[in-house]
Amino acid sequence: MTLTLKDAVGFLKRYPIGVACGLLSVIAIAGYVVRNSRAGDLSDQLRSVEAQGAKIQGDVHNANDLVAQYSSLTAATKELESRLVQGSERARNQQYFYEIESETGVREISLQPNSGDPKKGASGFCYGIGYTITVEGNFQQLLGFVGRLESGPHFYRLLSASALRRGERDASGTGSLISLTLNLELLGLP
Repeated sequence: MTLTLKDAVGFLKRYPIGVACGLLSVIAIAGYVVRNSRAGDLSDQLRSVEAQGAKIQGDVHNANDLVAQYSSLTAATKELESRLVQGSERARNQQYFYEIESETGVREISLQPNSGDPKKGASGFCYGIGYTITVEGNFQQLLGFVGRLESGPHFYRLLSASALRRGERDASGTGSLISLTLNLELLGLP
């Protein structure tokens, strides 16, 4: 059975509504398929644009009072930098320990600066300036000395500590003398 043009035209004349409905169905199915494939792409694009919009809106929201935030960060940075010691000012750095010694009543046995150069491979704008200090006093004086170091104006890192009791309890009843050796680093600039 061969289909000729005459047969197709005859079929179309005999069933015009059915052929029109079939053609509309094919067009509707093709449109549905094209629309669904395009809708997935468009929904992905919509999500991307929404995420970008949310990021921009967050940036705009976080930019409120930016000048005030900058000035407060600048002030905080200056305050932190004022607490750093200068590596080149050894006498002033050692004077810091002498002041604490005189305030707490301990007696300094020795104060030795460790290597003043930054460690090899140290990356950053500040580094530790090492000191080994040995002080002698009773328990309360040594606690005051350590407490004054902790609450002092400079940042420090305690590397090691050792204590050694010297003799027995003294006659005044204040306790025996204790020798305290601290190996520490003051945070400073080169």
